Amino acid sequence: MFDIIGDIHGYDEALVSLLTKMGYGEIDGVWQHPTRILISVGDLVDRGPGQRKVVDILKTMHKHGKAKVVMGNHEFYAVAWHAKDEKGQPLRPHTEKNYKEHQAFLEQADYGSPWYLEAINWFATLPLYIETPDMRCVHASWCDNKIAVLNEFLEPGAVLPSELWQSPRTFDIAFYKALEYTVNGPKLTLPEGYTFTDSAGKVRKKVRLKWWDLPDTPTYRNATTSVPNPLELPNIPIELSSLPSIKSTKPIFFGHYWMQGTPVLMKNNIACLDWSIVQESGVLAAYRFDGEQILDDSKLVWV
Repeated sequence: MFDIIGDIHGYDEALVSLLTKMGYGEIDGVWQHPTRILISVGDLVDRGPGQRKVVDILKTMHKHGKAKVVMGNHEFYAVAWHAKDEKGQPLRPHTEKNYKEHQAFLEQADYGSPWYLEAINWFATLPLYIETPDMRCVHASWCDNKIAVLNEFLEPGAVLPSELWQSPRTFDIAFYKALEYTVNGPKLTLPEGYTFTDSAGKVRKKVRLKWWDLPDTPTYRNATTSVPNPLELPNIPIELSSLPSIKSTKPIFFGHYWMQGTPVLMKNNIACLDWSIVQESGVLAAYRFDGEQILDDSKLVWV
């Protein structure tokens, strides 16, 4: 029995409130449930005011077998910001744009401190996905073909190989495409002259593909997601060179996409659990999974 929770992004009060609502309590410094295990689909950090507390809660739960945590793109970015390649250059360039996205965590974590280094080392050990006989959890996107490519390189437990953080050039382009798909999701570049404004007010040229529910005749407007005003997008057909391959019908849980409104299932076997806690109108959501293969909206819970 698992409680699968969406992107937290450092909102510690919402995390504690949701854990409490689901019957978890803190015993000897460890948040836990008498019969259930928490699963986080990643993105513990960046943006919110209580990032250290969020990491401490989840890391302690993980250490004591009370939680499992998937690597989100923000955990990946955090490790890549700190790690350096063979030439001593950071894997994630320290540009102004990247710094702004990561600034809140760097400041709260006290960059270079023992706490920071311990957190980074833990992030590097998080799995890219969790799969059981009954379900799958991933941060952004599931594709059987991409997972198969990753599995040629991953260490036991779906953990990224340690060599990645020291010698990234030893891995081929197929690996990086599969990694990008899994932690960041598939994206499309809009036609010339088109952009959209995201929920944070940022103008973007690339849009996220709605991989879990593609229409028969996909367009930039009906096959994409996380766009506050879809009318900004052209209603132009798109040709998808590679469609997501999902052979099994067992449930898939993921985050990443900043859904809006009241939490609902994407399909009867697919649930996005990122409902925009970073926004004033957003919530922190979870699904209480008991092995059912047809999911039920009534098992979604949020604060």
